[in-house]
Order: sequence, then structure tokens, then C-alpha cells
Amino acid sequence: MWTPEAIALVAGAYLLGAFPSAYIIARASRGIDIRQYGSGNVGISNVHIHVGMKGAVPLVIFDIVVKGSLPVIAASSLWLNLGLGVEVAVGVATIFGHNWSVFLKMRGGRGMATVLGVLVTLNWPLVVLYGSVAGLGWLKTRNSALWWGVAALLLPLWSLALRQPTEIVWLCASFIAIVAAKRLISNRPLNSSSERASVPLPRLLWNRLVFDRDIGSREKWVHRTPEGQDAARQRMEVD
Repeated sequence: MWTPEAIALVAGAYLLGAFPSAYIIARASRGIDIRQYGSGNVGISNVHIHVGMKGAVPLVIFDIVVKGSLPVIAASSLWLNLGLGVEVAVGVATIFGHNWSVFLKMRGGRGMATVLGVLVTLNWPLVVLYGSVAGLGWLKTRNSALWWGVAALLLPLWSLALRQPTEIVWLCASFIAIVAAKRLISNRPLNSSSERASVPLPRLLWNRLVFDRDIGSREKWVHRTPEGQDAARQRMEVD
């Protein structure tokens, strides 16, 4: 199974996932480093807030189709036919690359859209269930981070209920681990000592894991800018 072609494809999937599409779109559209805005997430949600729909729409298509689906399609093609295990490994590699990009000093996105492309290629009913939980939860609470997390947690259960192969179950379980690790590390944490001191460590970890931010207010978190942080730091120095 682990032929040179399979190993090369997994490595290529990581590099494709690591391609900094959100960073490039934000630079080209507004001339900003998206890592310095909002959550610091190099992905769709942060681009939508700080660049707009003109940047978010092509990014959605690229992250789902090119990053998520294309590598898995290549692994499952007739001329390669590498098997489900390699297809899953390729899917995990492209999500990992998206979240920890070698081109952005191991910064990146969250992989919520990229996994859609992986799943729709491997098992489309899981995409329907995953997207439905996140979508309905968001409509009810307007809290996308919470419900994308819940949707990810339910993926292994859905895969077991649908009697999916073991490899698919492991893919879903791996995605939970990736999501949890990425949220706990955080892309753009609180910088000043006063900000960090205002959030006790247990609360900080809870906020990150459940709500994907460091503080309680989503609005303050997602609308942070370098200019805003500089102004806040200057006020602290004056006081």
C-alpha cells in the first residue's frame, strides 16, 4: 500500500493544503496580512470579516475543491488506485497542511471547509450530516465556532452509525484531534500582559476549545486590528 507514489501523494497533499490561499487573497484584495487581524485565522471566516465576500467566495471554492477534494480524487483514481487507507491519509495531510502551513511559519486556518472537500469525495452523506449540524446550530445561536466544533465531535458517531469502513472512522477521529489542537494553540492570542491576566488559564482554555477565541466577546475578538492593539497599548503606557 505504501508505495513511493503513495508517500509522494501524501507529501504533495500536505503542500497543497499548506498553500496560503487566504493569505494571498487578503494581500491581493486589501494589502493586509490576515494573520494580524481578528483571530489571526488564515481561513474563510477571518477573510470574510476583514476582506469581504469578494475574497471569501473564491476561497471557499478553492479550499473545498482544490485543497480538499483534488488530492483524494488523485489517490482514488484508476491509474493510482492506492486504496482507502492512502486516500484517508491524503485527506488528513491536506487538512494538516491547511492548519499548519510550512509557508506561513506553521500558521494557518481551521480546516472546516477543507474537510468538506475530503468528506464529499470519500462519503457524501457525512458531509450532509456534518454541514447540517453546523448550519442548524448557527441559525439557532449565531455561534458558528461552537457548532462547527459540535459537528466535528459527532462525525465519528455518524460514521459508525452509517457503518463506514474503519479508515473513515479514523479520519473523523483524527479531524477532532486536529480541531482541538488548533483551537488550543490559537493563531493570534492575546498579546499584552494585562489582556492575558484578565483571562484565567482554565477560562482561556475553555474559550479556545469551545468558542475558538480567547475572550468572551466574539465581536471584540474577530474585529481586532493591529491599529487597535497599538492604540490599546499606548493607552496602557499613558496610564
